[in-house]
Amino acid sequence: MNPIRYVICDIEATGLHEDKEIIEIALVTIQDGKVVDVYDTLVNPLGKISDYIQDLTSISSRQISEAPKFYDIADSIWLRLQDAIFVSHRTDFDYDLLKRKFNDLGKNLELKTFCTLKVSQTEIPGLRSYSLDSLCSFFNIKIKERHRALGDALATLELFKILNQLRQKVYPKKLYLPQHELGMSKIPNRSGLIYFKDTSGKVFKLEAAANMNQRLKELLLVTRENKDFLMRADSFAGEVTGSPLIAEFKRLNFTPYRPEWCICIKFDDRGEKRFTIQPFKKGVKAFWYFEQLGDARRKMKSLLRDVETEKYIYRDGVKSKEEIIKHNQKIEALIKSAQFPLDDLIIIGEGRNLGEKSLILIRSGHVQGYGFTHAHRELILSSPETYIQRRFNKHLGVDQVAKRYIKELKNMRQKSDSWQGLAVIN
Repeated sequence: MNPIRYVICDIEATGLHEDKEIIEIALVTIQDGKVVDVYDTLVNPLGKISDYIQDLTSISSRQISEAPKFYDIADSIWLRLQDAIFVSHRTDFDYDLLKRKFNDLGKNLELKTFCTLKVSQTEIPGLRSYSLDSLCSFFNIKIKERHRALGDALATLELFKILNQLRQKVYPKKLYLPQHELGMSKIPNRSGLIYFKDTSGKVFKLEAAANMNQRLKELLLVTRENKDFLMRADSFAGEVTGSPLIAEFKRLNFTPYRPEWCICIKFDDRGEKRFTIQPFKKGVKAFWYFEQLGDARRKMKSLLRDVETEKYIYRDGVKSKEEIIKHNQKIEALIKSAQFPLDDLIIIGEGRNLGEKSLILIRSGHVQGYGFTHAHRELILSSPETYIQRRFNKHLGVDQVAKRYIKELKNMRQKSDSWQGLAVIN
């Protein structure tokens, strides 16, 4: 089986108009990843070239007048292109022009094509420009002779190699858009809230992060799957909050918590507690909340697995009173796991600057509020309400993210926050 052969082509022409003519063409053939042939020649367009084109390409009218005509070199070009994949930075320019020239000679050029411009737009979404100059700058590709056919063809070859790796997902480097990479260096490795803005400057996404810089690098990584987000994210800004949980609270100010489903507890006629999924309504006593029904069902499946016992799971008939009691105890244990570890506790962590502390206060099973202070820990613990600057009144979303965060604290390798119980206020 013959290996795939690619011919990278670049054409300089008399202009962009419909009746444009070739003044220079370069063909670089690669096979097995190696350059096996280089062809480069000026072409007499049988007409004058404008001063603009002469200045752009540094090709003079005298050079053109002494160059071979296209029909003189057509066979050489045709042989190099046969059974190859045609590669150029704008195939609708280079390939279409060649196709027309061969058609004038009575030959029908039909090749598979690889347009580095179009592939770049797919593989590197969000770039402000996809010109050869911009892409070469993005990938640090040097162009030795810009607007000369061979120089541009060799640059396109290097671009083609990289794009091929990206399509096959074997490119070794992590890529970020230039406008993003510059901004990321200004975002610290601190907990906070990231504001993503579109081209109009409007915030369209907020992200709470324990490490803003690290999270930015995850979200802004150039991948095909990330296309829509990269194309929309024009700029971003970070707000240091010290505590990642306070960042979550701030995010809820912009994106309100609106669960659609919840899991509640009901009793059957024998006093056995059962989990039930139902639409969320304000005032309903529930223990787990969900935006999607599918998430509620997955949680329900997990809960039912946790309360099964070998004694009756495969047995017909009703449970005994003892089995119902044990079953209800398991239900209560699962309910407890969905609550705060204590009804009254405080979370103390890093602040926004050196020496500052953040604090989050939970009273009677609800987040009362948060604040920042430079006071000593002993003073905070003796009178935590004194330092609260933002208060909540049984805010469901705030309570839910706080419960989840306290559970996550157990598994965090680097803990910036810690919680402890407080004395009950009478």
